[in-house]
Amino acid sequence: MKKVIITGILLSLTLLLFSQETPVTTGWRAIRASEVTVDGRALTTDDPAPEGWINATVPGTVLTTLVNNSIMPEPWYGMNNEKIPDVWDVGRDYYTYWFFTRFSIPDLDSTRQVWLNFRGINYRAEIWFNGNLLSDTATDGMFLRRKYNITSLLNHEGHNRLAVKVEPPLNPGKPNGGQGGDGTIGRDVTMQFTAGWDWIQPVRDRNTGIWDAVTIEITGDIDIRNGFARTRVPGERLPGELQAPAFVTFSAELVNPTDRIVEGEIAVSYMGSTDRKKLKLPPRSTVTFTFAEQKKSDPRIWWPNGMGQPAMYPAVIIFSDKKGNTLDREDLMFGFREAGSYFDDSTGARVFTINGQKLFIRGANWIASDGMMRLSPERYEAEVKMHAEMNMNMIRVWGGSITERPEFYKACDRNGILVWQDLWITGDCNGRWPDTVRKADSQEVRRMYPDDHALFLRSVEDQVKMLRVHPSLYLVCGGNEFPPPADIDTLIRQKLEELDGTRIYLSESTSPELSRNTIGGTADGPYNIREPLWFFSEKWHPFNPEIGSVGLPNIESLRKMMDEKDLVIPAGSEINEVWRYHKYMGYGGMIEQLGEPTDLADFVRKAQLLNFEQYRALAEGYTSHMWDWYTGFLVWKSQNPWPALKGQLYDWYLDQNAGFYGFRQGASPVHMMFNPVDSAIYVVNTTPKERKGLRLEAKLSDENGRERWKKAEEMVVDGNSIVKVWEPDLAGSQAKVQFLNLRITYVSTGLQMDDNTYWFPKDGDRKNLTSLPEAKIVGQMMKNKDGKVSVDLANSGSVVAFFLRMKVLRATDGEMLTPVFFDDNYLVLLPGEKRTIQIDMTGVSAEERNTPLLLHLEGFNLQPAIIRL
Repeated sequence: MKKVIITGILLSLTLLLFSQETPVTTGWRAIRASEVTVDGRALTTDDPAPEGWINATVPGTVLTTLVNNSIMPEPWYGMNNEKIPDVWDVGRDYYTYWFFTRFSIPDLDSTRQVWLNFRGINYRAEIWFNGNLLSDTATDGMFLRRKYNITSLLNHEGHNRLAVKVEPPLNPGKPNGGQGGDGTIGRDVTMQFTAGWDWIQPVRDRNTGIWDAVTIEITGDIDIRNGFARTRVPGERLPGELQAPAFVTFSAELVNPTDRIVEGEIAVSYMGSTDRKKLKLPPRSTVTFTFAEQKKSDPRIWWPNGMGQPAMYPAVIIFSDKKGNTLDREDLMFGFREAGSYFDDSTGARVFTINGQKLFIRGANWIASDGMMRLSPERYEAEVKMHAEMNMNMIRVWGGSITERPEFYKACDRNGILVWQDLWITGDCNGRWPDTVRKADSQEVRRMYPDDHALFLRSVEDQVKMLRVHPSLYLVCGGNEFPPPADIDTLIRQKLEELDGTRIYLSESTSPELSRNTIGGTADGPYNIREPLWFFSEKWHPFNPEIGSVGLPNIESLRKMMDEKDLVIPAGSEINEVWRYHKYMGYGGMIEQLGEPTDLADFVRKAQLLNFEQYRALAEGYTSHMWDWYTGFLVWKSQNPWPALKGQLYDWYLDQNAGFYGFRQGASPVHMMFNPVDSAIYVVNTTPKERKGLRLEAKLSDENGRERWKKAEEMVVDGNSIVKVWEPDLAGSQAKVQFLNLRITYVSTGLQMDDNTYWFPKDGDRKNLTSLPEAKIVGQMMKNKDGKVSVDLANSGSVVAFFLRMKVLRATDGEMLTPVFFDDNYLVLLPGEKRTIQIDMTGVSAEERNTPLLLHLEGFNLQPAIIRL
């Protein structure tokens, strides 16, 4: 093992404003604890000998550090994960590591307090600083923040040494192929999917490590913590209109770490006003202070995506001493919004409301941004934006994963995405089913997991305090498909009301409080491909928290995740082992209905057509029965935390498959759709506002663009309504394929609100879709500014251009850029039709955007074409 020289970093804390936090991300080293012969006191008294230490990634896990040092291979590629020892097989000591860093802090005046913050360590931590153990005993739990006052321990003249010994979960579980392996990982308060699931392989170290932020914070003699803005928005509101008053109550915890009484003033400033109160804080005390509720006239309201703008306001809470000197401050962003719900007997499901308006939930389940906790604000923003771009309004953070990070919630706040946050319980590990084959403990024993109920409740309290300021946090759920033990469940309800009081709580995701189960099973699912008609014709759970299907990525992503030799068409029981390892879900013979694939690229292209049809039908089928059969649904899943081959709308490389654009089209807030049950056209408005001045158009054409039937009408569409408008004449045509285009435009401007095209091959022969004559497309870039590009496309030929896909490539090497957002993709262009496509590349680094780029076009009946950007 190579020798690593221990160096230090200088933290310029004297330049910080109060309560700004300096990340401690550089200079970290790591070593397996069994290779160290001294304790943490010795490690942090003198620099450790350099032999055996490696550069460490913090925040990060032990496995991430090993991968980044090329000691272990990248586990997500091919079968590499099989080359990495599993903690169950090699024992916890194998992944028990010391992490060490040192830093210098200039001398501070005597009024300053310095704090060391850990936002997440998994699982058991022993923390030493300058020869001192910062906690009397090792601290357990993945979902607890840890904060230590290190003021009296600082060395201002030399290096300050920090060492953290991190151990894996006490019960890492056996990854035996079951959901959560043998289930025993549920004994600990940690993420469960790391023991393996039917959509991911085990994470070998179970994400042991300092997995979230480490910071140094400076305050005066008061530390402000957990600032909160509790809002009320009474009555029924409408977006974009003059608002009746709304109300806000600010609160915060005030910590006096000194041995003396601290006198001063607490103030909160927001929306051009300041509220103040003089206080005396006893020595060594923590006090929760709550300001009086304030009324605000005509405030901007925070609305979910598709209903209105997610308006936010800045606020700052400051504590000053009697001389007016700032002792601490906490900045926060808040939004006026009010969550509500009621059970609707007619549908048999809960109806969710926001600001007094009922809200048809169309969202998705989320696991984690990365299965190894390689997280970043930029990736969070890109992934949350994926959901907003699909016209979704909710993300459910699934219970076998984590409490999502503040950066995730900030992205949801900005994008208007409501969050359903599960806690760390799953029916699989926690005993919903007996499973005497794979589970180590009996069902009765598992139903009392985790072992430490007090730790679970402390973690809930801490995470609620961390996240409650975010308006996007809408619902807290005790567990996935099963509730926590009764004592925990009862106390969660009490704590959530005491600490917050503005969120909805469900004991479990399939609770009868959510949806009346008249079908049987677990009150969620199904999880496989269906004929599009099924989503319209078959009544399922009235609120479905999980409904899943296929999700094969594009060919570019497949090439990134496996060797060339494994890029083969999956064939029945002879599926390649890499495809099986990455959890491939098949298409039930539907790909072959489009014609026998000629190669893998052709197979993937046809799979994308099915992805598009599947997820458009899912969105439209459920929406067609809005408030009649259903009150909402959540797709299982929008994404995977590793390169998987099932159940996703975009992949781990942040490339959208066609299902993304199918769902986006089908979930447009004001939308025209074709219902295959009665072969009629409907218009749906999922927003609360009446929509006036709309022109609805429908046109039925053959593959050469010849019109067979056409209708147009100006309409007013009521809020939260579905209206049948026309019945197209689909019979009698000899066309190879008929195309039905539905379009909504604004009468006043002619601007397009909604565009949707269906295809009907003659006699149901879907091979007609893949044997159309060659089309001709011409294109031109119109503008390119700050990562946003406008491109004009026109069908200059005499035949429909079918299923036209666009992607952005680097001109130098042909590598595809991600994430890139198109306002439409996988297009159908009729002869003579022109479209302007908006392309958003702001999620790509400026360096990449400023290299020569190409827009690549391909389609079922189009020769690949290039437009220079």
